[in-house]
Amino acid sequence: MAHQEMEAHLKDKFLNGLSMKDKSISKIPRYHQFQDIKNLLEVMFSSSTPADPSVRDKLYKLNNLLTECKMLSRKHCFNSPEELITIHRIRRDLRLIKKEIQAIVSEEASTRGNSTEERNTGDSSSPDIGILRWTTRAVDATKVYGFDDEVLSLENLLLKKGSDVHQFKAVGIVGRDGIGKTTLCQLMFNKEEVKKDFNPRIWVCMARHPDEDKAEDLKVAIVKRMLKYLGVEEAIVKSVCDVKPGLEGLLCALYLQLLGKRYLIVLDDARETDSWYKELDSSLTHDKKWGDSFGFGFPKDSGGRVIVTSRNEELANIMVGKENVHHLEPMLDNESCWAIFKDSVIDEDLLPANHSTLEAELKLEVKQKCGGLPLAAKMMGQAMQKQEEERT
Repeated sequence: MAHQEMEAHLKDKFLNGLSMKDKSISKIPRYHQFQDIKNLLEVMFSSSTPADPSVRDKLYKLNNLLTECKMLSRKHCFNSPEELITIHRIRRDLRLIKKEIQAIVSEEASTRGNSTEERNTGDSSSPDIGILRWTTRAVDATKVYGFDDEVLSLENLLLKKGSDVHQFKAVGIVGRDGIGKTTLCQLMFNKEEVKKDFNPRIWVCMARHPDEDKAEDLKVAIVKRMLKYLGVEEAIVKSVCDVKPGLEGLLCALYLQLLGKRYLIVLDDARETDSWYKELDSSLTHDKKWGDSFGFGFPKDSGGRVIVTSRNEELANIMVGKENVHHLEPMLDNESCWAIFKDSVIDEDLLPANHSTLEAELKLEVKQKCGGLPLAAKMMGQAMQKQEEERT
């Protein structure tokens, strides 16, 4: 089958899969997101098959995500923790795909000579990049539960004074998706004591940014991103790359920006297992030349701190050393999961009031269904709210 025919076939399969002939289709998870993407696809294919070679991969993924959601919709009660996490992952994937398709539509319109206003698909439909972990350095501490011991442990590690106050330290936070790794780091990142003790503080998502050139090496993109967050102008970064191309020059610039500073850097959601990440404590000595190992970018004698979050324990061990890895376990505390659930239900009338038996039964169900995962408890509350809205 020719390339264009294959793309047309995949597009039709996706659109037909959202057909209202199946009356239950509107009940699938993330239905409105699928509809938004459907509208964008119709615009994109309205004149001809788009030239972007990534379209086929997006269509394959959309069909797979739609199939997953149809399978999940067969449930008629609360989803399991695994299914709730799956729905959360699907939501993130759909928002990223939507943003990428919007970019293709804008580019296609641009090549046809449309005006800026015609190319814009509308601010109201633009995805919230925050859910892609790009603006997740802030958190409402009053709505975070069950992390008291972990916060105290991490705080002692970061702020503890003593003979090693000027030594570099790196710590890894490891746990399954939805267990609260990012939330824990958010709490620490925004503590007043941490703000006073560390300058600069930067939050770096280790995934590919949707606006970055996909042809660029991810390692290069990450270091450029760090320099940008440290206030280095794009023109200066470009001049560094012109003088010393590749990672070596960028890491040298990063090192110089951090030299002499008590910095705090959060490397959120590390995934790659490339040897480049090995040993963040790698440092320059009088007999060592510049290399392209990630660790060379971090000065080691000013009390700098790096926190790495990852689902991959092996990767965390490689980056910070096994002895510096902290494992987050599912919450065993009934009250914490219950508090997260209640905060996620906007309409308080849905919760049992002045009825201890009903509340105890619902609390037990939340504990059993969420499996001790904060994200699962939150999504259960959101699901309860959504079900009530659909009834009314």
